[in-house]
Amino acid sequence: MNQPNARWLDGLSPAQKEVATYATGPQLVTAGPGSGKTKTLCAWISELLAQDLCRPKEILAVTFTRRAAGELRERLSGLLGPLADALLIGTFHHFSLALVPLVSPLRLAEESERLQFVEEARVGSGCRKSPASLLSLLSLRKGQHPDYPGRLARGDLDVSPDELVVFQRYAALCAQHNVLDLDDLLLRALASLRSGLTSRLFRFVAVDEYQDVSAVQRALTVELGKTATVLAIGDPDQAIYAFRGGEVRHFRDFVTDFPTAQVRYLCENYRSTAEIVGAASAVIVANPGRTAPPPVPCRPAGGKIQLLRSPSLRSEAVRIVHEIERLIGGSSLSLHDRRLTDLWRAGSYGFSDIAILTRTIARADAVAEALHTAGLPFSRPSKAQTPLSELPDASPPPNPVWECDHLEDQRIAVLTLHGSKGLEFPVVFVVGLEASVIPGPGRDDDQREEERRLFFVGMTRAKDHLYLSRIEADGSAPCPFLSQVPAELTESEAPKKPKPQKPQLRLF
Repeated sequence: MNQPNARWLDGLSPAQKEVATYATGPQLVTAGPGSGKTKTLCAWISELLAQDLCRPKEILAVTFTRRAAGELRERLSGLLGPLADALLIGTFHHFSLALVPLVSPLRLAEESERLQFVEEARVGSGCRKSPASLLSLLSLRKGQHPDYPGRLARGDLDVSPDELVVFQRYAALCAQHNVLDLDDLLLRALASLRSGLTSRLFRFVAVDEYQDVSAVQRALTVELGKTATVLAIGDPDQAIYAFRGGEVRHFRDFVTDFPTAQVRYLCENYRSTAEIVGAASAVIVANPGRTAPPPVPCRPAGGKIQLLRSPSLRSEAVRIVHEIERLIGGSSLSLHDRRLTDLWRAGSYGFSDIAILTRTIARADAVAEALHTAGLPFSRPSKAQTPLSELPDASPPPNPVWECDHLEDQRIAVLTLHGSKGLEFPVVFVVGLEASVIPGPGRDDDQREEERRLFFVGMTRAKDHLYLSRIEADGSAPCPFLSQVPAELTESEAPKKPKPQKPQLRLF
């Protein structure tokens, strides 16, 4: 398959081409928002095969979500055709299961089983934490410790004595019922690699979103790297998953794990307007310890960033609805008409071009109510998008999604900032920019840095238009990160008292 002039190299920037054509050693690539990371990764894999450096089954591409895995496979199928089917592309859990298949009677535990085991393990332990909170802590500790089984036996887990009892009983129940949870699956794969028991070897390994790996995932990468050439790609400025064990230091320590690694940067932002890139860059460079160059805009100037201030949650939500109706060129009274798509395009944007991002799911309630009242189609975030530490102990209700018949994909996305990672939209509203929400009270320095990164993630989801919204009530202070957005890149409006909103006809 030797194709030196292959089309996957067409259109790559010099920096992207350097990454895509290097295969003689490990690489650590910092890829900023909108820098063509997936395009570059696809080109790297395609070039490996084009130069006959390996067979397709000797390539492993690890992603953080099934959605990302699906996108990567789809793009590679377009470039490679049937060859892409032989690649192993998936999450760490998918890879682990492929590496060490479960043999009956061993199986993966259902979520209901895990909750049942924890509830049973709690009895008589003195632990008052809810099963959901305990499972969150358990998963965190397993991800933090590649030697978790030994630590569990020794009681060296940085948990309270009653929590330790629950964890030990939980492990015994899993063994009794011949089940593994997803965290056990990673630990099992790691043990297999370390013992040399697996026969599945890879010559080239790519790990996406490396800034979010846990200690166990880092250990898996190191073990794979003993027999394979590793490409780790991600962005420390988008490290936002500390609550589930992701630590940005693992990204920075890649050069310690792989001393011969080439360090490269993809700084060009092809996604957002110059104003959005400039504002986001001004915010993120305030985080100490950064080594990457700031993002560089490749698109021309667009409209200024809109700073919205409202006197209440409800007025904020109503104001956002009014702005959305302006953007789409009217209201949703004609939803029954199958020519709606054409009507939308008569305006600037359609519903699916718009995202509303909130810090927590609870903050989305007022926005959802206003959208519902206006008859605008939208989707709600799932509970998985919010850190478990920020969820109530009670079991979450089902995720409400407003279906829109034949237009079910044409919906405004209401997402948490965590849930927006990896997505992009022409129009983005970031809601809840008060100091009490972002960064929130009582945050230490590390947590404030992550909150700043979370804000950066939200800003860089926007392609054309970015709205930053907060309420001014009871003397609430603005998010401190807002002060770092250059004033010349913004337009600000004073709070307005909303007019009474009349319910509109909803036909979905």
